[in-house]
Formats: sequence, C-alpha cells, structure tokens
Amino acid sequence: MPLIKRYANRKLYDTQSGQYVTLEDVAEFIRRGEEVRVVDHLTGRDLTSLTLMQILFQEEKKLGELLPRAVLTHLIRTGDETLETIRARLLAAFDPQGMVEDEIRRRVENLVLEEKLAVSEASRLLDLLLDPAHRWESTRFSPERPLNEPQNRAPDLQKLLRQVEQLEQELESLRQNL
Repeated sequence: MPLIKRYANRKLYDTQSGQYVTLEDVAEFIRRGEEVRVVDHLTGRDLTSLTLMQILFQEEKKLGELLPRAVLTHLIRTGDETLETIRARLLAAFDPQGMVEDEIRRRVENLVLEEKLAVSEASRLLDLLLDPAHRWESTRFSPERPLNEPQNRAPDLQKLLRQVEQLEQELESLRQNL
C-alpha cells in the first residue's frame, strides 16, 4: 500500500518510490486497485479521505457535473443528517441481515416505549429473533441449514464508507471556508 506524505505546501510524497506525486498519480494508484494512505507529514493525521475528495473535485472540473448541483447544495444544507443517512443506506446495502436486525430491535424498543410489551418480554423476544440458532434459509425451513452468510463484500463496503467519509470531510472544509 503506497504511503503518501502530504507536506504543508500541499506537495505529495510517495514514500515507496521516493518521489513527489500528483493527485492524478494517486488517482492512478487507486484505478490500479491499490489502497492508498495519505498522511500529514508533521502530525501523521490521516488525510486519505480529504485527498480522495480532492481527486473527485479535480474530476469534476474536467468532466463537468460529476454530481448535480442540487445534490451538492442539499448535502451542504442538511449536513451531517444527510451524510449519516447515506452512510446507513450504504451499510444496509452490504449488510441486509444487519439492517433486518436493527429494524427488529427498533420495533421491539418502540413496543416497550408504547407499553405494549414488557421489558422482560422484549428481551426474550429479541433473544429468540436474533439468536443465530433460530435462523433458517428462507427457501428451506430446516434448523440444520443456517442462513447463508452474505458474500464477502467488505472491500466494496470499505470503499463506499471511504467515499462517505470524503464527503463528510469536504463538507466540513466547505463549512469552514464560508
């Protein structure tokens, strides 16, 4: 994994090759499938997301509207709430079982808050509903065949989470510049 150090003058230095690189070079690393880490030379603070966001903005300049103005305006106006919603939806897309479990917890909690279910009953119900031993395949109702685990989508999920983090950091940067 290339480690890129960013200096105060915004120059980027690839520690593996021992030479300065551009944002375009970093983008090329990523296109080749390499994981890149960018850190501040003095503090060691991780600047990867911010740098990737800069690459996206550079692409925006070249291609025109990468994201429609309305989307960007909405992100800035709604801020953290919208970004958290985007993050939650991305996570749900790669972890449907987790989304179902969260929804079960939320609904059971609401039943308790509405006093339609006692806390002890809620606890027992959650244990029954969320216990892996009780999960069966949807097409074959057999306790011997647990639900298939989702395919390993961690790399895709990590990529999307990094993109959301980039948006968050850029939004913060835009707020500070206002």
